[in-house]
Amino acid sequence: MSFVHFRTSTIGIQLEEALQELLSENVIEFDLMEIVRKEFDKAIVSILKKKVKDKPVIKGQLKHYQNCDNVWMFFVLRPEIRVSSYSLPIQLNCPIKIIACDTKMVSNIGKKKKRKKLVRLKNIKA
Repeated sequence: MSFVHFRTSTIGIQLEEALQELLSENVIEFDLMEIVRKEFDKAIVSILKKKVKDKPVIKGQLKHYQNCDNVWMFFVLRPEIRVSSYSLPIQLNCPIKIIACDTKMVSNIGKKKKRKKLVRLKNIKA
């Protein structure tokens, strides 16, 4: 499972522009570009898990929500965001979209391939 929604972040957009430029100049091939994208998805999830310690509190009017493959999306109108109990709240006039993933999915990134390889090795030895 890859989390492609991080590709719309500032760093994800910059990576995409750099990859497109390298592809247009024939420095890399499309297959390598896809590999870099997938590695970016894995790396950004790993870094966020390690570095982000504060949990925000968000209050607002829930416009709607949806769940697809254990990925939740919440659309909140006029949100008020407070990063910690001692910080001042930030009030936004525009709606926000929150994407939340099951932590089991995040911890299993990259493990499925290893399991498949182990199964293949067992079949060869048997």
